[in-house]
Amino acid sequence: MTTIRINTRLTALAATLFFAGYVSAQELAEQPAAAVDQLIEKEISQAAEPDFNDPGLKIEALLEQFETNGLGKKFLARANQGDLYYTTASAPVMVKPENREWGNFRVMAYKEALLKAQAKYVESLGVTITSESIQKLFDDKTKMPSFSQQELRSSSKIVEILNKLEAYAGGVLDEKLEELNIDPSEYNAAPPEKRALLFQRSVEERTVSKARQSLAGVIPVKTFEAYDDKGNHVVAVAIIASSRFRQFVDDVIKSKGDIAANPERVSSKTVMEQLRSNKPALLDEFGIRRIYDEQGYPVLISFGQSSNPYRGSDYQVRADNRDLSYASAKSQAYANFAYLFKSTASSTEENGQKASRTTTGTARAEQDGVTNTEESALNFIRTVDREIKARGSVKNLSGTKELLRWTVKHPVHGHEINGVVYIWHPLAELNARSLKNFKAKKVVVAEHKHKQKAISGVSSSADRMSADDF
Repeated sequence: MTTIRINTRLTALAATLFFAGYVSAQELAEQPAAAVDQLIEKEISQAAEPDFNDPGLKIEALLEQFETNGLGKKFLARANQGDLYYTTASAPVMVKPENREWGNFRVMAYKEALLKAQAKYVESLGVTITSESIQKLFDDKTKMPSFSQQELRSSSKIVEILNKLEAYAGGVLDEKLEELNIDPSEYNAAPPEKRALLFQRSVEERTVSKARQSLAGVIPVKTFEAYDDKGNHVVAVAIIASSRFRQFVDDVIKSKGDIAANPERVSSKTVMEQLRSNKPALLDEFGIRRIYDEQGYPVLISFGQSSNPYRGSDYQVRADNRDLSYASAKSQAYANFAYLFKSTASSTEENGQKASRTTTGTARAEQDGVTNTEESALNFIRTVDREIKARGSVKNLSGTKELLRWTVKHPVHGHEINGVVYIWHPLAELNARSLKNFKAKKVVVAEHKHKQKAISGVSSSADRMSADDF
């Protein structure tokens, strides 16, 4: 039988891999010594590979696929040429599907991803950054703490008094200590101690970035979602901003509906047909989009959705919660218009990171004297304080209406999701302004004289209504 000799380092690695289930004892025994290293390195490499069941990694792969094919590839290419701004951001859903409000947490995850993408945009337009780095080296062994004789006597006296009180009061003292959230068994086991820093080597950096810019014309163009078999979900959003689209948004505000159709963008389907053809697909729609109708008019479609948390059998309660869900979805759809037309976003982020190696001296006073110890610690500390705000408003926006509302069960988790789609159409704005500014005209009817004749014939009621009235 061939004898295999493995050095101490490989033995340790083999043991680790064996107990982790990566390498069996049989596999090691059957391999020549030269192959053991390769086998172990292979298993370590495979173990170090990322878990692609991780929804965060899945969403990254989905974004990469989008950016290397079709529409996403075109967006990225134009962004690289400087024609427009394009970016993406993602956020996890904070709860799992077992939570009744999971559908609403999913909506808020989209909001978070959108805010993060908007923060990237405003920072690209202008950001103020301040940063500070600090390196520190300290060494002073004379700082080892000590107790004076008076402190030692005082400490011993305190312990003696407490012992007498405990003997006298028994469970009464324990009860009082417990009221103060103090464990009586640890009270007497914690003699006085002093601590002091003896050595420190550290490097630290603190960075503050601030940005505030307009969000007008920034629009989400695609949303994504990934999840694993444990119910963890991650959503992502891609946004676009360009001078051309900002001009379109400005035209919508100032034109008062006087926008021409584009014959080159005529759709083969009406807007309603485009949306109703696949209602379950509306689950993945968040934010606002510009599409074209069957006449080539540009229209804005705003999506809102909310979850109905009720799971009982009482129809009235279910209906009430569904109505509340629709109301929430409507507010989201309206908010999308406000963010698109007139909004600002601000981003403030403070980041700190510190790496340190320290030695701390401890002097502990006990009944039989003082014990001195030294403790070493190696630490890396990261701090993040980020706040992103977006505020939008639009005044007297005409031409919007609810195009449709929908209810579907989530295909994986069964939650009832309710949604609405609101539309702005230039012709609808013209009509809305006409109705709002309507003034009745005074009609003068001329008198006509007719000669009466007795004749035969037929008759019918007058056409009092015209198709042009509607």
